Amino acid sequence: MIKKRRMSFERAHGLLEEIRNLRAAMEAGATPTPAMLRPLWLIQRLLVKEITRAERKIRRIKSILRMTAEDDGSDRSISLMTQVEAYRHLTYLWRSFGDAVAFLFMDKFALRQAFYNTHNTNAKQDAGFLSGKAGIVGEWDEVEKWLRRGMPALLADLTNTIRHGDVCLMVGPDPVLIEVKLGELDTRGRQQRDSIRQLMEFFENDEIPSLRGLGKIRRTAHQSPELGYADVMEDTIIMASRTGAAFKSPEPGLWYVVITDGAIDVNATLHGLGLGHPIAYSLNEVKIARSWAPYSPLILSIRDRESSYRFMWGDVIVFVIYDLDELVAAAALRGLKTTLFSREEDSVFELIEPTTGRNIRLAWQMFDRLAFEFTSPGWLLATTVERLDSQGVPSAETKY
Repeated sequence: MIKKRRMSFERAHGLLEEIRNLRAAMEAGATPTPAMLRPLWLIQRLLVKEITRAERKIRRIKSILRMTAEDDGSDRSISLMTQVEAYRHLTYLWRSFGDAVAFLFMDKFALRQAFYNTHNTNAKQDAGFLSGKAGIVGEWDEVEKWLRRGMPALLADLTNTIRHGDVCLMVGPDPVLIEVKLGELDTRGRQQRDSIRQLMEFFENDEIPSLRGLGKIRRTAHQSPELGYADVMEDTIIMASRTGAAFKSPEPGLWYVVITDGAIDVNATLHGLGLGHPIAYSLNEVKIARSWAPYSPLILSIRDRESSYRFMWGDVIVFVIYDLDELVAAAALRGLKTTLFSREEDSVFELIEPTTGRNIRLAWQMFDRLAFEFTSPGWLLATTVERLDSQGVPSAETKY
């Protein structure tokens, strides 16, 4: 079982690298052909096979559970439920490859919109099981139709992030979402259609009068290109695999900590960094909770095959730690006052310009990119200041 899983992982990883090369060729001006898109077809076929295989295991174990009274609390029932959870986690990991494909082709900030409901700020419910799904044959036919035309297309159910539509055309920075329906639409089908129309209106116009109950939403591009340190994290994992533990600090206050030796005291290690106001992210816990989406998956950020494999299957412990005191000091150098908030608030901090009273807040959802996408916290601060500077007059609290 483990050997087959490893072989499938290596095959998926190799196909993902081919798709990287395809994407690079397209960015250089190449027009994709059906032959060029073959790796995209192959990786989706592989993911369908692996996901449906795990789902069959789940169904089989659940049938045994029903016969053994799954709520009886016996060791047998607990073991079976643990196996169910392990296979669910396996489907999540395979869909991370689908996420990687999506984030290779499309803008990550646009993809985030496809993760949430359009009527509130909650994540849209995922599609559930792929196997046995009504309409899956038609959806796969739709994907193949576009690939034969030389158009990159992705089955939405092969991702954790794209939760609107059945098929996504990857022909620009914004997802083009297609709902594949046979026959007359029911109430749920009409709701899904209307949600897709809202998202497509937002992507086309860069604004919409109302979305997710937040009123008018407008998007603008960041002035400075994003700075990230995925390569530094990759080096840290590789080093830890050789030495048992590794630490790297790509900018002041930011630490990447990776531990592969179970005998090392994690708490003592983190305490030894001597940080003033640290916030720590355990990436293993996020992975176990299956709550990485809608951020770019680690399988895309970390290109080294062995490092990706060891993280996915729990052989390495990874932390991203940031000292918020560093952020406060950096803001003060710009003449700005900073107020920090707890996780119970929507925002992580507020910047205030004392002379004008202008203010702006950065949402946790944006700030968390420093951990999940290895984004520079210095860049996050700089973009927040950009937004503050763009305010023409003092205003009420502004968030982005």
